[in-house]
Amino acid sequence: MKWLIRRVVKKGKGALQYEEDEHYGDELSIGRAGNQAIFVPDLRVALEHVMVRALPGGKKYRIESLIAAGVRINGKIEQVATVNSGATVELGSTRVTLIDAPEGFEAAVEVSPIDKSEQAARVEADRLPSNLLETGLSKRRPSWLLFAFFMLVCLIIPVFMHFVPSLGAKVRGTPISQQVWSSGELAGAHHFIETDCQQCHSKAFVSVKDEKCLTCHSDTKAHADPKKFALFELADADCGFCHRDHNGKDGIIPPNQSLCSDCHRDLHKRTNNVSKLANVSDFAGAHPQFKVNLPSWDPAGKFLPVRTSMDEKLIERSGLKYPHDKHLGVVDGLNSPDGKRKLECASCHLPEAGGARMAPIDFETHCQDCHRLNFDSLAGKREVRHANVEEVLAQLADYYAKRALDGDYEEAAAPQVVRRRRIPGMSSAISSEEKRVALDWSRNKANLVTRTLFEGKACTVCHTVTPQPASDEGMLRYAIAPVRVAGAWFEKSEFTHAKHTTMQCESCHAGSASTSSQDVLIPAIDNCRICHAGEGAKGKLASTCIDCHGFHISAFPLHAREQVRNQAVPGRVPGGSASVPGSAGQNQGKTP
Repeated sequence: MKWLIRRVVKKGKGALQYEEDEHYGDELSIGRAGNQAIFVPDLRVALEHVMVRALPGGKKYRIESLIAAGVRINGKIEQVATVNSGATVELGSTRVTLIDAPEGFEAAVEVSPIDKSEQAARVEADRLPSNLLETGLSKRRPSWLLFAFFMLVCLIIPVFMHFVPSLGAKVRGTPISQQVWSSGELAGAHHFIETDCQQCHSKAFVSVKDEKCLTCHSDTKAHADPKKFALFELADADCGFCHRDHNGKDGIIPPNQSLCSDCHRDLHKRTNNVSKLANVSDFAGAHPQFKVNLPSWDPAGKFLPVRTSMDEKLIERSGLKYPHDKHLGVVDGLNSPDGKRKLECASCHLPEAGGARMAPIDFETHCQDCHRLNFDSLAGKREVRHANVEEVLAQLADYYAKRALDGDYEEAAAPQVVRRRRIPGMSSAISSEEKRVALDWSRNKANLVTRTLFEGKACTVCHTVTPQPASDEGMLRYAIAPVRVAGAWFEKSEFTHAKHTTMQCESCHAGSASTSSQDVLIPAIDNCRICHAGEGAKGKLASTCIDCHGFHISAFPLHAREQVRNQAVPGRVPGGSASVPGSAGQNQGKTP
């Protein structure tokens, strides 16, 4: 295909000069690259910007943009277009006009520069308004309209809603309501009253009072005995001092470490040594060693745990024999009735549904697979129950008495009457003397098996077994030390395994190195400080007081604090010693 390329060159005083060139090919490429059929020396033009194809007949053309931004065709930005002759393509300061092909040519274009005044006029036409005056609008009227609208929606209607309950009931929950006054999202527990502001804000333009909080939270506990610790910060502090709603779903519980440490860093001085708690202000550098509830019982068997510092040598007297090292330290697995079995911590210790504590361990679920309670090779896989001593003794006595009377017990040492096979259900056919011999044997056999279980292969493996005087019938008796394992070690704090699932058990509990069940495998504070530090931690997990400790933990409900407010002397403690001022006031500006 033969193309005519006519270039228009402007000379002085408006004179024009034409230069013609020929191009051969099916397509006409236009761009800033040197290999383009029409070279456009403009930085606004891509190296390969547009491709033009002539359609049969010489009067129509197909234009395709080679860049994502498109190309201006007849004044519009397009990617592809089919046009007639006379159409224009603009690239920067150059215009390419598609014209009818003259004689001897199959397609033709005319390339001319775009006048600067024309370019400036186009830029001005495309420019968006930059000020209100250019839009033809006035500032004053829209301003007054907006002012009136917001006064109506945000002030007049909400005020009428408060003083005219019938109006409030009609528009409550709609965008035109008191919700426009909300300073933020309510706490998750308060979402059910989100559209009823007067549940808490009973008086207009008055902050929420404690009485409104106690309407729902009457059973919430105080922090300490208000009579014993008559501190200003406890007796006179409002609920809103710590709990400020409209801070999001979790924002009502203040995480600030200072809300606790302002009092607890010098608690002894503030309470005139009435408090027995240690002074504490920061987990990383000013926190005492952990104290655990070491299991203990009085002579009557009542559980009386003893709070003991982990700085001391701790011994757990659970009544159970269980060496962790013999269960976890075997590389190739333990020998079990079903073959080799590899144990790990999770084989026995699994968290409860909430993840806070470990679920209890019971013999049938965790131990019996390996520690079978078989008692007689002629009884097959039959086992005695893992129960109290009386039940086990009764089970053995009943079993061997029945075997002796039914016969067919193939033990060489058994008397003939016991070994002889009888017709099922015909045990009553034996003589009285044979019955006496059979029952004597059964009693002796039950005693022998009992001694083997309790003193030999079974019970003494895990329990402390003490022989007791025989019964009047001559049956052996034993006493087994009760197993009493601690359920909760930390009385004054909270811990959940659910947030520590990325840790290995051995990171905190040295089970594989424990040789005795008397070892307390609860980690001390140094272990926790490997990962956790105080509020200003750097390189560690920032942990504040409420991450482990609750606030409303005393036995006194909040309404008891209200009863003693008038009796308590603000700023003083028992004994007449003034507390250190400033704790409550220092935090008034803090956002929980």
